[in-house]
Amino acid sequence: MRNFTAGAVLCAAVTTLSGCGIFGQDGYFRDRGDDYQLADSLPPLQMPEGVTSKHQEELYEVPQISGEVDRGEFVVPRPQALSVNVGLDRVKIQKLGNRRWVLVNQPPDEVWPQLHYFLRTTGLQLAMSDAGAGTMETTWLTFGENPDTKDKYRLQVESGVQPDTTEIHVRHLSAPMEAPASAAVIWPAQSSSPEREGWMIDEMSSALATDSTGAAASLVAQAIGGGKVKVQVMEPAGKEPYIALDLAMNRAWATVSHALNTGAYRLHKEDSDIGVFYVTYDSERELADDEDGWFSGWGSGGEDKQAKAADAYSLQQVLANIDMSSTAEPALFANMQGLGGAPNSNIPGYLVVLRNVDNAIEVRIRSTRGLPLSRAKASELLMAIRQNLI
Repeated sequence: MRNFTAGAVLCAAVTTLSGCGIFGQDGYFRDRGDDYQLADSLPPLQMPEGVTSKHQEELYEVPQISGEVDRGEFVVPRPQALSVNVGLDRVKIQKLGNRRWVLVNQPPDEVWPQLHYFLRTTGLQLAMSDAGAGTMETTWLTFGENPDTKDKYRLQVESGVQPDTTEIHVRHLSAPMEAPASAAVIWPAQSSSPEREGWMIDEMSSALATDSTGAAASLVAQAIGGGKVKVQVMEPAGKEPYIALDLAMNRAWATVSHALNTGAYRLHKEDSDIGVFYVTYDSERELADDEDGWFSGWGSGGEDKQAKAADAYSLQQVLANIDMSSTAEPALFANMQGLGGAPNSNIPGYLVVLRNVDNAIEVRIRSTRGLPLSRAKASELLMAIRQNLI
């Protein structure tokens, strides 16, 4: 006796039902997008004898159309995929490890006056505001439950990873009440109180999300960060393209990891110790998710053959496939263990490599043999990473 999978039984059922006429123009699952054009008017409601009708106005008056209407084809628009709206919230709180910050989908020169308004309306006074450095510091304040200490906040406003976005980092400092107010403030690497830092982040993000003051920009805040850009796709003449990230390694790793498991990319293996991701890329993967609809996977099982083949390899097997005779610069795999030694295998996908160079993180992409790609292909793959960084 044979065992059928659920998919096989379902396909068999569809094949059987299709012969009964449930599909097609006259079937049950036909396209009903033009049915409204065949709608007809009903006669007015007649009241029984002896009942006086009350005059009522038309709530939704249907205009009269003279002449015959041409009933052309009409395609009902499909609802947008959920992924379309990802990242469109104006204000979000992001977290990496024990660090949190506020991300606003507006440029810094528009967020700067909103922060001033928030602090003013909450009764927090500023001891310092430096638009060029993107820094605000409050005066000392006290929390009622801790009368023996005083507290101070610093807001650091920076350009975000994506264009026209802003990051606001909050630092909290607590000091004994008797500490002189005129003493120089030495800000700790971490907030004195994560709870009070969280209070400021929550209050600030809520205020920014509900701010209806418009998108007025501050002229003095246009130079926030000195025009510093956190992410750039670099294409030096005659050399391999790469992405330059002005981020700490832990955040660079986290945001690249997110980008490599989004859209056309699939992340299969990674090793943060050696700074290598193993991925596959299929430009049609996003289109298949958005356009094929309900029955797109029937018959093929929705199988991504390239991704399935890549899952069969360990990262060690991929690294053993690297061509050690290559003289390509930069030498991304120098001094790494377990490289080469395996016969040249046709392993699908790419290697994405992160390296710390001159206090910046460089992201490069190579074949599974560790060889540079064509300039056009490398630029295409890097741009797909860049647009999904967070």
